[in-house]
Amino acid sequence: MKRGTRIGPDGSIISDEDGSSSGGSGSGSGGAGGGRRSLCPSSVDTFGFHLELKHFAIVLLFISVTMGPIGTILFMFLLSIYTYYQRRSNNGSGGGGSSKWKDGKAVGKNIKGVGDLPKPPKGG
Repeated sequence: MKRGTRIGPDGSIISDEDGSSSGGSGSGSGGAGGGRRSLCPSSVDTFGFHLELKHFAIVLLFISVTMGPIGTILFMFLLSIYTYYQRRSNNGSGGGGSSKWKDGKAVGKNIKGVGDLPKPPKGG
């Protein structure tokens, strides 16, 4: 009957009440943690900047203090339009040669330095 907590492979916190119920308890906690994450994201994409919730709250507070209620409403409106178009463009099969961003990292062309850039055209 040893109590303890551990971190599951997906990063959720699993509490063990005793050895026999750890399987049921672990899957229940993992499911509840997964559901909680979908309702409350760990980061907010603010016009290309992936901010944690506490940092987004500070930005929102700063905007509300400096620009007032009209500026805050305008910021939230523009952020919702930006988010809508970002989700719309990620779901579609756009093709194109530009790299996409996923979890803060560029996915696509692997350019690490100046040597990886395309060569300028010769002549002219």
